[in-house]
Amino acid sequence: MTGADATPDVTALIVTWRSHELLERCLAALDRHAPTGRAMEIVVVDNDSRDGTVEYLRDARPDVRLVANQENVGYTRANNQGLAIARGRHILLINADAFLTAGAADALLAALESDPRVAVAGPRLAFGDGSWQRWTAGREPSLVAAANHYLFLERLSPRLRGLYLGADTREARTVDWVSSACMVVRADAMRAVGGMDERLFTYMDDVDLCRRLRERGWLVRYDPRAQVTHLMGGGTGGIASAAAIRSFNAYFARRHGRGAALALRALQTVGFALRAIAYAGAAALRGDGALRTRAAGHWRSLRLLWEARA
Repeated sequence: MTGADATPDVTALIVTWRSHELLERCLAALDRHAPTGRAMEIVVVDNDSRDGTVEYLRDARPDVRLVANQENVGYTRANNQGLAIARGRHILLINADAFLTAGAADALLAALESDPRVAVAGPRLAFGDGSWQRWTAGREPSLVAAANHYLFLERLSPRLRGLYLGADTREARTVDWVSSACMVVRADAMRAVGGMDERLFTYMDDVDLCRRLRERGWLVRYDPRAQVTHLMGGGTGGIASAAAIRSFNAYFARRHGRGAALALRALQTVGFALRAIAYAGAAALRGDGALRTRAAGHWRSLRLLWEARA
């Protein structure tokens, strides 16, 4: 903990599952780019990784407060376990595959504290090469937002807002949600809404948490002056997993009902198919292996969409 004898101002909370090597990098970045002039504690909740994470923390990082679960209880429940023992006024939620860069923590805390109405602040998420991740922040899911996203309508006009940020803006703004790959949250606000919804095992936890906070009158800020490198579990290529698709659709159905959920699935089917066809055609014309890989990824997403019905 930065300032080991002080009551922490910030609790960095990391949930791990089979990510030992990534965790070491994450902790090194936290040590190197800790908030300036702030006492910070680190809490790690391990979901029965069995990959040496627990032993490493106990032997090499006794400064880290560890919760070692005997089973994988899920991302949301594990975060709530960490929240229950966190002592900081602010919670820095950060994934093991996300790494702070210089000044990122300071910028996020400044965004949070610049306005007492702000409960959450999130950074610009970037891949290892610095390229932007669109899913760093976005809009509350609705059929209109889904249609704008899956049918490419958002590309026709900035007024047609999709599910994610429309552009790699460098200006801070108020958004509906920011990614829990890295976000700073007021601890009292997070506790007031009951922490994360444990009905969501993983994925959509950030959208749900930010929505409940906004319903209480809080604001959510995206501040790209803070940048965090996010490897997405070691590199998924941005292709959604079956679990991610299942969680998104389950969240949408719970919020909007069965009819809207069926309409969403139709939009997704058309959207994934159009993307796969477009990339496959471009790959055939250009002989580009990277485009063929993208096409295959969207065909996979289409298949996963229907597998996710189970």
